[in-house]
Amino acid sequence: MSRYLRQAFILAALALAWEILARLNIWPRLLFPPVTDILSALAQELSGGEIAGRTWYSLSLIAVGLGLAIATSFLACALAMLWEPWADGLMALMAILHPLPSIAILPILLLWFRAGVHSIILLIIFSAFWPLTASIYGGLRSVPRTQVEVGRNLGLTGLSLVNQVMLPAALPAIMSGLRVGWARAWQASVAAEMVFGASGNEGGLGWFLYKQRYFLEVPKVFAGMLVIISIGLMIENILFSFLERHTVARWGMSIK
Repeated sequence: MSRYLRQAFILAALALAWEILARLNIWPRLLFPPVTDILSALAQELSGGEIAGRTWYSLSLIAVGLGLAIATSFLACALAMLWEPWADGLMALMAILHPLPSIAILPILLLWFRAGVHSIILLIIFSAFWPLTASIYGGLRSVPRTQVEVGRNLGLTGLSLVNQVMLPAALPAIMSGLRVGWARAWQASVAAEMVFGASGNEGGLGWFLYKQRYFLEVPKVFAGMLVIISIGLMIENILFSFLERHTVARWGMSIK
């Protein structure tokens, strides 16, 4: 049985167990709706088009925030490998800010930048930057010295040494960092939209969840969560699997 079939079987078994529990009426149906009610609410929202628009809005913010986080993280780590004082400063900041939950800086963002798209993007950057930096820098530091020396013997120095030798060797750690950064970006986006609300008539899935909860439309709340989970599964099984097959697995850097 392939990995995808096993995952589908597990998810189907969980859905069946949820449906049976809901039909037993142990908890109020308003708070614990059956899977069929959730799927019906999802179909209704998809036909209405609202949830698709909200999803596109959230994904567009995450794309901007995560893209900026990835670019700045790679730049910061490359400089840290080339300049020791920069590395010391980056490590000091990471020790202070990496453990800080992104939700903790929401009040400051509200005071400094007010509610809006720019504040959500800043929160996404903050949430994704530190796990990305920790993974990338840790991966670069763990590159075997022999590989670095071979690169130097071939005439590579500075950024060319980082780009052509160290980054490919650190790719497994970088892939792990990208996974964590993607997850943190999603969490930050949904949390920020729940707190900031909508900017005008715009708002993403976080705002959709908050609004449906306010009106006690619990099946629609689960429908929104189902969309988030589905996007996460697609990104993992399509994008990250594709990247791994054509890099880490192809170069023999993983056991599978």
